[in-house]
Amino acid sequence: MAVKPSWWLHIPEIRSMLAEIDLPVVDRAGVERLFGLRRRQAIELMNRFGGYQAGRTLLIGRDQLIAQLDAIVAGEGFQQEEARRQRLAATVENVRRTRESEAVRIPVSPAIFATRMTSLGEGVHLLPGKLEIDFASPEDLLRKLFALSQAVANDYAGFERAAVGSAGREELSA
Repeated sequence: MAVKPSWWLHIPEIRSMLAEIDLPVVDRAGVERLFGLRRRQAIELMNRFGGYQAGRTLLIGRDQLIAQLDAIVAGEGFQQEEARRQRLAATVENVRRTRESEAVRIPVSPAIFATRMTSLGEGVHLLPGKLEIDFASPEDLLRKLFALSQAVANDYAGFERAAVGSAGREELSA
C-alpha cells in the first residue's frame, strides 16, 4: 500500500473549513495553511486537483477543491485507510487498558488457593439468588472475587448449594 499524504488524516476538517469560507477561489498560500503543506507540495496538489494560473498567482476554485476532497473520501482507498486507522486506534486503546489492568497488583496469600465455600471470609455473602460483597477498595473487591472464584473451583458442590439453596436444588433435580 502506498504511503498516504499526511493531510489525508485531516480531510474532514479541511473540507469543513473550506465549506465555511465565503470565497470563490483559494490561493496557494491558503492551500498551504489548510493542508499543512510547504510551497512546492501545495503547487503540486493544486495542479493535480485542477488549479489554474491567474497572472503570477496559482488558484483553485473552492467548490472544485471540495469536490476533489469528496471524491477522495468516497474512494475505496480512503475508506480502507479510515478502517485501518480505526483498527489501530482500537488496538492502541486495548493495549492501554490492558497495561492499566496489568499494573494492578492484588495481594493474595497462598492460603487463598485452598479457599472453600465455607471459608470465604468477611464481607462475602452468597445466598440463593444473591451475592453481596462488602469492600473497601477496588483491590479489596478484586481480592474477594478471586477468593470466591478459588472457592468455586475448589468446592463447586458447596457453591451450588449456597447459590441455589435447597428449594432450587429440588427444582433442578425434578
